[in-house]
Amino acid sequence: MPEYTLGLFANMYPAFEGDYRGIFIHQMVKDLEFQGVMVKKAVKTLSSPLGYVPFYYESLRLARARDLDLMQAEYIPHSSIVPALLGRRDIPLVLKFHGDDARIFPFKNPVYLHITRAMIRRAVYVITASEEMQKPLRTLGLDPDRCAAVHTGVDTSFFTPGPREDARGILGLPLEKTVFLFVGRLHSWKGIFEIIQVARSCPDLIFIFVGPGPVPDHPSNCTFTGQKSPLDLRIWLNAADCLLLPTYTEAVPAAVMEAFACGIPAITTDVGGCPEIVEDGKNGLLVPVRDVIALQTAVEWMHNNPGDCLRMGVNARIAVCQRYDHGILTEKLIGIHRSLIRP
Repeated sequence: MPEYTLGLFANMYPAFEGDYRGIFIHQMVKDLEFQGVMVKKAVKTLSSPLGYVPFYYESLRLARARDLDLMQAEYIPHSSIVPALLGRRDIPLVLKFHGDDARIFPFKNPVYLHITRAMIRRAVYVITASEEMQKPLRTLGLDPDRCAAVHTGVDTSFFTPGPREDARGILGLPLEKTVFLFVGRLHSWKGIFEIIQVARSCPDLIFIFVGPGPVPDHPSNCTFTGQKSPLDLRIWLNAADCLLLPTYTEAVPAAVMEAFACGIPAITTDVGGCPEIVEDGKNGLLVPVRDVIALQTAVEWMHNNPGDCLRMGVNARIAVCQRYDHGILTEKLIGIHRSLIRP
């Protein structure tokens, strides 16, 4: 017998191995199923807007199913509209906000504000990917007593520290150089152009970009690898000295958690949920958004202080194992689910 049956609604879900869209939701499903939860899914796997037609059809079928104990919608309101408006009223609905759906979307115009507020009223519980994300939602009527921050987390038994010499030997990187790594979509909001500006000013340092997207103009000390599998990503992380993520908006970034699990510190911006995981001076450095000078100063400090960089990496591994291991967070999510299921 399954622990319970969860109806999952998600408008982003990987369509194939290596598809990065909604990969963290896919990981959550795997973690829940491993713990004995039956997960029935209505998910959008097509990047085209036409993908919403089959997604909403499957959402309606799932929202009316009689064998569910609980419903959970990922990304609000795109995934929650059908279960909130047309779902069975005797099945509790949980909303999961991931980032911009809490910070930006509701405040674009009065219609979006009204829709998001209505979704919150319909839900019995709200989960956010970071603590700070709850602040704007409270202005929309979110009850602090029926919400919690639960990230998907990271597999700290898979992302582990490894010999840097071996990783650099595999990748053909010089041992004597300081290597900075970016992991994520090659999008301006991720701060890649700020990194490239720093790279132009620091020609003796190496900057590696791992992730999908169009490759911008860049100096010779920048390398773009494209999207990598988790196995390959682990090698790149173990080859690096420090992760760079000068993002403009973020929850608790998966890239930072993976880097921390591999024992390397991070330089990131003081926005969103980043300060919840990156403690300035302890396991990484925080810089202001769009501040190229501050980013370059942080990069040069990591390069000039290799001993402190290693110390921060040790602290980073400890922090992520204690707070963001996916097993710990899956148990927390299951505990919330159990408390909401009606007898």
